[in-house]
Amino acid sequence: MKNNASDKYALLLKLNPIHWPVWKKYITPDQEYSVWFKIGRRKSEEIEPGIPVVVLGTHELGILAKGETGTGIEFRSDPDWDQASPGWQEEYKRPCNRVCAKIKSVKVPLAVLNKYPTLEGLHKRRETTTWLNSEQYYEIISLIPKVQS
Repeated sequence: MKNNASDKYALLLKLNPIHWPVWKKYITPDQEYSVWFKIGRRKSEEIEPGIPVVVLGTHELGILAKGETGTGIEFRSDPDWDQASPGWQEEYKRPCNRVCAKIKSVKVPLAVLNKYPTLEGLHKRRETTTWLNSEQYYEIISLIPKVQS
């Protein structure tokens, strides 16, 4: 497997539980849920439906979900803006470039991720949406308990 910056294989999407406090209600093992994420400085033409995604929860949560993009980039508000914390609702109502990801719950604790050199810095990435290379993606997938896959 390649291990370089040009190997843009999957998207790492960060979920902040303070911004979206009801996330546990929607990201459950028994159902797929669509969530809109800001893409930040990602190039719109690089993101299309069908790209693998991994959702990393901030605040020491670790990997919370996996799935794939369901759309390309759309300039829009988050349709779930009213589920955001009151202090963040206006921010989520504001249109910006977003991608919809169809995700399903999985669990890989941050302490487990940090045992692997290729994964240990993922939680320190500042942007909501960043690329994972194929080695990082498959390393994460291999850590998901088989019962959850």
